[in-house]
Parts: sequence; structure tokens; C-alpha cells
Amino acid sequence: MASLEKLFEPIKINKLEVNNRICYAPTGKSHCTEDGHVSDQAICYYVARAKGGTGLIIVEAALPIAKYARFGRLLGCWDDSQLAGLRNLAEAIHAAGARVVVQETLGFGSQAMFPVGGEVVGPSDVPSRIGKGTAPRGLGFMDGAVGVPPRPLTKEEIIELEDSFAGGAERIMKAGFDGLEVHGCHGYLIAGFLSPYSNKRQDEYGGSFENRLRLAKNLLKKTRDKVGPDFVIGFRMSGDEHLEGGYNIEEGQKIAKELEEAGANYIHISSGRYEVWNRMLPDEEGTMLDDAKAIKQAVSIPVICPNIHDPRTGERAIKEGMTDMIALSRGLIADPAWANKAKAGKLDEIRRCVLCNTCLKTLFTGFSIRCAVNPEVGWERFIPEYYPPIKRK
Repeated sequence: MASLEKLFEPIKINKLEVNNRICYAPTGKSHCTEDGHVSDQAICYYVARAKGGTGLIIVEAALPIAKYARFGRLLGCWDDSQLAGLRNLAEAIHAAGARVVVQETLGFGSQAMFPVGGEVVGPSDVPSRIGKGTAPRGLGFMDGAVGVPPRPLTKEEIIELEDSFAGGAERIMKAGFDGLEVHGCHGYLIAGFLSPYSNKRQDEYGGSFENRLRLAKNLLKKTRDKVGPDFVIGFRMSGDEHLEGGYNIEEGQKIAKELEEAGANYIHISSGRYEVWNRMLPDEEGTMLDDAKAIKQAVSIPVICPNIHDPRTGERAIKEGMTDMIALSRGLIADPAWANKAKAGKLDEIRRCVLCNTCLKTLFTGFSIRCAVNPEVGWERFIPEYYPPIKRK
């Protein structure tokens, strides 16, 4: 069996020690309440993955402001009433043996194509559209869908979003998490400002490269002012949008370098946006490694690459300097013990994701996620093995 030494080496992010190079990639699950509170199901779901040996859990996107369009039952950090549940979640994941950060988002922007409620806003009035023939496997019913043109945000509204983000970050820190990750990929609201495809503004938040980065850099600065120097702040971005009119990998490298200089402690890459949805959810693993390598060449902070399903692929990628950490979403939905089985050399026992996207299909049709190969998904709260460990003094 191939050695997996690199995959299980510790790594330091800012001042945070993580005991291996395996991350849970943030994924919406509709496990929270309608008003953004943590549920017992959400806690047990994450405890399962932490007990399964995952080094770093990146919790699904949390909203620091609830006034614009969204869909699904999303995690919230916009109100102090949400602090108790957030604290329970942080404590449970820590007790189960993992480090944990929360991905924080400003919302869907033009990607709110099927909103439950709220106004669709963005940097400009460019609607999202799922390109013909780009819907991933199992999601063909969404092929070619076109969203509503978003209302361009005013400068005052953008500043309000920046301040709300910093306030949400402060709640995440108070709740006991190790850090946060800025959700700046896939054409969602923050990513919409980064991209020349969707940002047609002519004020200080659009137009030039520097202006398109203004929102992201302001978020990093205002957040750092709230949480101090030691709290981890990561940034997730599409390395290459793979879209005519969007940015390419060379500009992605420039963006990553600017984010590092603005205070980001790691870069978590992804690929594309909904217009080229199959770039976000490819049918083959490892398709983002070239982009990860390019971003890693541009920065000195750790780089995380998703879309790894085989531990040997992750080991090779780290050993060859293509990435510092790997991230799994669908792989850890299918088997929460992926990391423990890999470490024990039981690769044949890993329950493999079959890339059918049942998880996303159930989510986009209004339900919490399910998995075609793991019948436990969505029911973790009823399985004693996944209860939070109780540590008595």
C-alpha cells in the first residue's frame, strides 16, 4: 500500500495547529432552523466527521445579515440569540478531536436563482445563468436556468454589508471557533464583485482590478480589526472562472496575492461559477490541482484544494507541492470516517462517493441533504456513535 505520510502530517495555519491535511469542505445542508439557529442534527452531522479523523472542519456558510435573497435553512451569525447554538457546535467539534472554522458569506448575490424570500442584489444587474450542457450529473433539471437580474447595491449598502460581516465574525470568535473563511467563490455575492463578468460598476467598488478587490480587502481589514491577529481568516475563491468575460488563472494568482497581503491566512480554491457549473462539480477528481499549484506558486500561505476522493491522490498532490491541504465535501458526506480509514490503511473500506449529486438534488428541491450511498446522512442525531462527546471535569 502507498504511504500516506504527507496526508497525515500536522500543519500550522497562522497560529492554529491542525493534526492532518484533511479538511471538510463547507456545504449547505439545510440542517439549521429557518431563523439561522444550530440544530441537534447539525451538531451530530459535524461530530461524525470530526470523530472520523478529519483535521479541519469548515462549517457551512453562515450569514451575518438576513435582509437579502437566500434559499434553504442557512446558518446565521447575524444576531446574539444565535451565539448559544454556535458555541455548542464549536465545543462539540473540538471535543470530537477536530479544529473548526466557519465559512462566512454575504449571501448569494445573483446566484439566488430560486430564492425563498428577499431581494436579489449584486454588484451590477448581470443575472446568473446555468450554461446549456453544464449542469452536473443528477442536476439536469436545472440546465439552462436563468436568474433574475439583481438590483445593484448602493455604496451605503455595501458598507453596511462590510460592517455586518465584521460583526458576524466577532460572534463566530466569541462562540469559540478557531477562525472563519470568507466565501468568495462560485459567483456568489463577494465573488460577484471580484469578477469582471458580473461587476460592471463605475464607482470605487468596480471597474479596475483594484476596485473589484475593494470589498474583499475591506472585509479582511474590518474583520481583522474585530478578531485580532491570532484568529484564523481564510478566503475561498475560484482559482479560474473558466468563463468568457471572467478572470483566468493568471488574474486568480494576482487576486490570491492581494488577499494574502490584506491579511488572509490561507487560500481555499474552487473553480468556475454556475455559468460553468460542471467546473464546480466535475465528474473526475483532481481537476483543480493545476489551479491549486498555480495559486500556491503565487502565495506563501497554505493552499487548500478540493475535489479529492482517493487518499492516494491527496498524498501525491501534497508530496508534489501542488497543495498544502485537501478538502472533501461529497467524499465526507459518503463516509464520515474517510480519514480514519485512510490512516489505518483500510482504503478498500472507504465508502466512495459515486458523484451522483443526490446530496445537492435533495437540497435544491427544498429538503435537507441525503446521500445515495450513505443512508445515515440526515439522521446522525439518532445515532449514538455521533453524539457529542461529554467531557467531565
